[in-house]
Amino acid sequence: MIKRVAWVVTGAGHFLRECIDVIAEYKSDINLFVSRAGLEVIKVYGLYDHLLRESIDIVNDQSASSASCGAFAAGRYSVLVIAPATSNTVAKCALGIADSLPTNLFAQAGKSKVPIVVLPSDVSCEIESVTPSGKRIMVYPRPIDMRNVSMLKEFPGVTVVDDVEKLRSSLEIYIL
Repeated sequence: MIKRVAWVVTGAGHFLRECIDVIAEYKSDINLFVSRAGLEVIKVYGLYDHLLRESIDIVNDQSASSASCGAFAAGRYSVLVIAPATSNTVAKCALGIADSLPTNLFAQAGKSKVPIVVLPSDVSCEIESVTPSGKRIMVYPRPIDMRNVSMLKEFPGVTVVDDVEKLRSSLEIYIL
């Protein structure tokens, strides 16, 4: 069985365009999971048609129990990527809360000892981000957001990266 990459896009706009570019580059190896908030943000940033044109394999699992989680125990995935990850998703993962598609996939990948790579949207105390209209803005994550990222770094089997190039390097380890 060929193992694939499970990639989850949450509702974060920061790093979104860059992540979509990486997904398009490795599309033959990736199953893309999109949370409801992720789908909203992808559309707001005007990237949904790009995903369709690129023929990205989108797994549309909107079930309450996230039935797709069983694929980790079955050994179908070599890695779970959550990128970009909102502060909400990072906080829930750090606290062990699994009540959404991204957090359920995180929990099940961890329980199945599948490596996890996370690119949080909150990577430093000051971030220059780009709005859907292309305007550059400054974002200042709260101390609690930075603590949650630090907590996530302590999880066994979890790699937290702080930019897209480190994400790409981590991903290349798992793509055969």
